[in-house]
Amino acid sequence: MNGQSHASEDGHSIEHWAMNRAHQIVVHQGMSLVEAAQCLDHKRTNANTYALRKAIMDCLIEALTQGAKAPVPAAE
Repeated sequence: MNGQSHASEDGHSIEHWAMNRAHQIVVHQGMSLVEAAQCLDHKRTNANTYALRKAIMDCLIEALTQGAKAPVPAAE
């Protein structure tokens, strides 16, 4: 039971981290992209599209890196 409880806690912390990171990305890069698109500013839209894509890639790399350091729960 303790192993299941630990796995559940890890799942919640990962979920919390992912939600926070997604929120940060949307607030920072996503809103900049929306503003540029609304102004029909092609150069800013392209730059902000790249920034959004890079933020998502960096977040995925961070998740993979951190996930590799997390202990793997025992299979039942």
